[in-house]
Amino acid sequence: MPLEIPTAKSINTKKVYLMKQIYSIIAILFISVASVQARPVITFTSWWGNWSDASNWDLNRIPTYGDSIVIPSGKGVVFDKNDTLANVYIKVKGTLAVAQKMRLSANSVVELTGIIYSWNVNRNNEFISIGGVNKFDKKANLYIYGPGFAASTSGVSPNGFNLSTLPVLFNSFYATKSNNNILLNWSTAMEHNNKNFEVQRSFDGSTWTVIAIMLGAGNSDDITQYSYTDKNMTAAVAYYRIRQVDIDGKSEYSTVKTIRSNETNPAAKIYASGNTVNIEFNQEIKNPVTVRIIDMNGRVMGQKDNQQASYKITMSLNNHITGMYIVQLNDNAGYNEVKKVIL
Repeated sequence: MPLEIPTAKSINTKKVYLMKQIYSIIAILFISVASVQARPVITFTSWWGNWSDASNWDLNRIPTYGDSIVIPSGKGVVFDKNDTLANVYIKVKGTLAVAQKMRLSANSVVELTGIIYSWNVNRNNEFISIGGVNKFDKKANLYIYGPGFAASTSGVSPNGFNLSTLPVLFNSFYATKSNNNILLNWSTAMEHNNKNFEVQRSFDGSTWTVIAIMLGAGNSDDITQYSYTDKNMTAAVAYYRIRQVDIDGKSEYSTVKTIRSNETNPAAKIYASGNTVNIEFNQEIKNPVTVRIIDMNGRVMGQKDNQQASYKITMSLNNHITGMYIVQLNDNAGYNEVKKVIL
């Protein structure tokens, strides 16, 4: 075979090709870095003190929206003032004494390796709730010891804290249709030993096929966002879910999203389970959302104002008569959705 002598044109062509590759790699790196939303870290520095005292925190302010809040080992803080916090990650390595109502949004997490206990003055006002669901209250033991965690996926008090190692916690999962493309977006609130995600699709809801594999962040306490586009999907109906796989091979699944070609996807999936109404949003809702449960006579049987809308909202209706009810969602900015459920 004769030796090919490179010409100026072929060299320039290779240079252009290499530059395109380099720019592509830079773009991928930029997108990867941009997909991680780092939380500001605020650490309790006093040996013992009140949550509401700004001087007890290293940033000289009290925790706020989006913080990663650290209570170090050997230190203790008294949650002494009712507060509502959204999108926070609380690491209790030392001691957290709950003396007032701590209300956290559904996309918040409490990681426990130390101790949480009730101040035991008025236990009706001494609780921790996530997304409106009590994780620690008067039904729970006075003391809870780690390791464990509380999140929207954990149970209800007295079992609101899962006393086990921390998994990967899904923060959201949305599936939307754009022409013949299905856009899948999901995020995690934290990842420990995460290997990858499998994007799975089904046409009958029972037989699943892996259509993409995406690497995870490995270990992260920040909100990490992922996306995938299923192009040219023309089936009448398709189901999607995300399978998360740990380094050791253990796995868990997201919720299942349904896409139908002949209808517009609602902004929220509303369904009942026992005496609880569950609302899973299929798109990001940024404005505060009010949830009302109305009986068939038009009486408002329950109302919940969610100051920070999140991926999932739950609302329980106790001491009600079994029957048909209307669930109404409204954000006072044009979004309104209504659905009938049986409670």
